[in-house]
Amino acid sequence: MNARERDELMIRMDERVKTVFNQMESFDNMFTNHLHHHEMWENDMKTQLRWGLGVMATIIGGLIAAMRYI
Repeated sequence: MNARERDELMIRMDERVKTVFNQMESFDNMFTNHLHHHEMWENDMKTQLRWGLGVMATIIGGLIAAMRYI
């Protein structure tokens, strides 16, 4: 590799590094939004699971009470 090719390669690498560092702010923002989305999804799943288990417990309790009555 001669000096001209080496200099050209260094310039390309420098431009790529600058591009990556310039896009880090938008990446941080995107990653934060992505984590927030997953946190909301997990909270929704927990709420649905609690409601589902509550409904199922109520139905089973009603069935047990009905069987004892019969």
